[in-house]
Order: sequence, then structure tokens, then C-alpha cells
Amino acid sequence: MSNEDRIGPYRILRLIRRGGQGSVFLGFDDRLNRRIVAKLYALPADPARSKEVLREAQLVAGLDSPRVVRIYDVIVGDTHLAMIMEYVPGCDLEELLDQCDLSLDSILAVATDVAGAIALARQQRIVHGDLKPSNVLVTTDGRVKLTDFGIAQAQGSIHSRRGSPSCLSPEQLQGKPLDVRSDLFALGCLLFRLIAGRHPFLRQGTIDPAALLAGAPALPATLADGTPVPSALSALVADLLSADPAQRPQTTHEVRQRLHRIAAELPRSLRFPLADEARHAFREETGDDLPLPIPGSLRHQGRSRMPLPPGRWTLFGVGRDWGRRQWLAAASVLLVALAGLLVSIWPSSYRVHVPLPQIVLAPGVTLPEERDTGWLLRQVRDLALQVEPGLVFSGELPPFRSRTLDRSLSALGRPPPPEQLRIALHCQQTWCVLGLERERETWRRYRQALLLTNAPAAHWQQLIGLAVDELFAADG
Repeated sequence: MSNEDRIGPYRILRLIRRGGQGSVFLGFDDRLNRRIVAKLYALPADPARSKEVLREAQLVAGLDSPRVVRIYDVIVGDTHLAMIMEYVPGCDLEELLDQCDLSLDSILAVATDVAGAIALARQQRIVHGDLKPSNVLVTTDGRVKLTDFGIAQAQGSIHSRRGSPSCLSPEQLQGKPLDVRSDLFALGCLLFRLIAGRHPFLRQGTIDPAALLAGAPALPATLADGTPVPSALSALVADLLSADPAQRPQTTHEVRQRLHRIAAELPRSLRFPLADEARHAFREETGDDLPLPIPGSLRHQGRSRMPLPPGRWTLFGVGRDWGRRQWLAAASVLLVALAGLLVSIWPSSYRVHVPLPQIVLAPGVTLPEERDTGWLLRQVRDLALQVEPGLVFSGELPPFRSRTLDRSLSALGRPPPPEQLRIALHCQQTWCVLGLERERETWRRYRQALLLTNAPAAHWQQLIGLAVDELFAADG
């Protein structure tokens, strides 16, 4: 198959079978190095019904038991849904029954494991609805797994008769809601066939409604090999096949108890012969069921070195066979990554509040117009922003006061700034001391600059810059 034969991340190897409910494929999960089975279902055109089918698939995927084939994944497309399931080596019960009749011990082993699977489904309020021999898998160790819950429905729902005729119960025929007793009726049909070699209600491949509503026919007294059928087993099958659900066993627990009591009366040396009886029917495991042994370096890193055809181009050897859609997707990923990088390196804002500065001038001292209080505060603000561009100041004087009034609810509920910048200026006749103090809840840093009153403004700016740089260059 080509590299395009995939369902999601799963590589498809070959078609196993095509049936009325959907096609079944053998596949391989390269990530976990294991075989899988993919069953495809066509989604209804009605969006509401399509969502319902998806919910059913997700519900079934939650079943987890050694008696049930595990669902690994649910892949959904525009028109189809794929259930990704566990691959079970061995055979199904239909294949086995086509080749041989089972012993009494094997019949009880099959019925007990199927009843256990029904019990698990009942706990999740799921009705299987299609319990037929081809949906019962016999493993190579002689145990049984129930599969194909793909058409299962929630307990209490009205079944749409999507199941096989061999699994049809009287309440399904009448369009009534289903529950676990419907699956127990199907288990009775399965047991009848295992014992008698035929279905109790099928006539020439079609269901006989009159026979279905009349109750089960009598079982033969012996199996095909001459083994007597225990009376307790005949009574259990008759109860399971009652036309009235109220007359059947009401729980899987009761059925399993009765099966265990019947099995306990058999010789222990013959308790589990199913693996030996089924071995000749097990499918042959061949190399066709595994991916070709292509080296990983070629599968994942191999690149063509042939000249590119017209209209094709690559970027650093990548994208040789890409079409327009792949290039657009790659460009989108690149833009998202670039945006994330810009966000990570863009300076983040940090709020600082500046209380009313403390300005103390000795008597008779006035500052030149080019170095007045407003000029000095603007210098502190601008120089601090050069060191820390993400600072967001708030304060009572214009250099630090916000130019816009934020009346939003988020602003009203915003906590106070985590830091304060206190500014103090004390001037005598010949000199001024500028004090700058950063204060947080548990941390404080102070720097000061000695400014000569007759020094030029550029000298003041240089000294203020040194103090601000030491104050904001690194947190203490």
C-alpha cells in the first residue's frame, strides 16, 4: 500500500472484511509498534444523529475488560467514523462453528466469558444489540472476547434494528426499549446454537416472528458427540429465550452463577479445552500482517536528491512534494511560533507608583528654570524607562500621572502597584542632594546624587542617570 493509506496516525495494511455495518481493516500503530483493527462506519447526514453516533462510540471506548476487545481510539472525518480496536489473534466463533462442534466444557467457557462481557456493558448502561457468533472472538489461549460494540446503544433506548437477525429479541421486533435482558436473550440464542447446531428462530436465513414470540423450541438431549445436556443448562436456555423479558433472568449475575454451578459439576480435567478445539481454526499469522521492514532512516528521514520538477521548490530540503495546502499549513505554524517568540521576548509591564515628591529648598534658594522640579522629575522618568522599558508609572504629578482615565471594572479591582518610587530633593545654597528609593513589601534600595547648583544641566543629567541606572539595573 502507499504511504497515503492511513486513518489518522494509523497505517492501514489490508482489508480484512467488508460487511453491512462497515469495512474492517488491519492496521499498524507505528508509535506503539502494535497491530490494530480499524472498523469504519458511515456517519449519518443529519448532524444531530451524527453527534449521537459519536457519543455512542465514545461511550463504548470507555469499556475496559479482558472479556471485551479494547477500543484504542475514535477517529472522525467529515463522512465516516473509525473505531481503532485491539487486534486479537485467533478466530471468531462463526469460523470455529463452521469447522467443528464444541464440547460441553467449551460451550460453558464461551457462555461464561460472554456473560461477563455483557455484565461490564450493563454497568455502563450499554446494550450490545448484535451478539452473534462472528462478534465473539476466541483467543489463542482459549478465552473469549466480545467485539463490535459499534452499534451498541444506551440502555432504555429504542433500537433501530441495525443488528443481525440472529440477535433479534421479541422486544426489538416490537420496537420496545432495550435493556440487559435483550442481550441475555441473544446469549440464549447463542447457547442454543452451540448445543443444537442451529439457531432457534431462523428459518432459511430469516427470522420467524411467530416462533420468536412463541418461545424457544426444545433442546436436544445430547450434544453432537453424545454428551448429555445437563438439565440445568436446558432450563437456563429456556429461561433466557422467554418471549416476555420479565420471565428471563433479570441480571447477568444470576446467569453467571447458574453457569458456574453447571461447570462445577463437570470433571476438572476437562474444564478448559477450548484452545485445543479451536487451534485448527486460528488464522495463520503471516508477514503480510506486519509492516515491511523498511529502515527507519529511510522511512522518516529519507529525502529525494533528484532535480525538482517545474513548479516545485524546497526550503532547506523540506517540502519537496508539498502542495499548496501543506505550504500554507507550514507557514501558519511558522507564524504562530514567531508570534510566541515575540511574546516571550517582548518586555512585560511592571507598575510603579510615585508618591508626591519631597522637595525642600533652603531659604533664598531657587533652581534655574532649565533645572526646575518638573525638569528633574521628567529626567528621572525618562532615564528609568531607558533602563526598564516595561515600567508603568502612576503618580500625583504630571510626569508620572496617567494621561487616560481607566474606569473599567478590571481597573477598579486591580491591586495597588507592587512597588513605590520615592523621590526627595534637598537643596542648600551651593549643592542639592537627590534621593531615589525603590520600596517593595520586603525589599528596599536607595541611591542618591550630589548636584552642584552652579553645574550645567548636562552635568545634572549625567549624575541623575548614574543613580537611576544603579537603582533599576538589577533587582536586589
